[in-house]
Amino acid sequence: MSIGVMLTYCVALGLLYILGRAFWRPLTAVFQLLFRGALGAVGIYVFNWIALYWKMEIPINPFNSLFTGFLGIPGLISLAVLKYWIKI
Repeated sequence: MSIGVMLTYCVALGLLYILGRAFWRPLTAVFQLLFRGALGAVGIYVFNWIALYWKMEIPINPFNSLFTGFLGIPGLISLAVLKYWIKI
């Protein structure tokens, strides 16, 4: 292998490393957002399953899922209170 080919491989690996580092943080944020949204949807599903007794239901949509995913149980309680208060 000549020096030119080895230098090209080193530059390509360096660029690949730089691009990987540049895209790692945004990808981590996207995966965290998806994970929290999924946890929020599961939390709303469990709440809906328990609240069948009172005939109350919170719709599972991206906004409610992310709201519950980020705020946790207080977010779920606030959605339930708003649902009861507005009576939609």
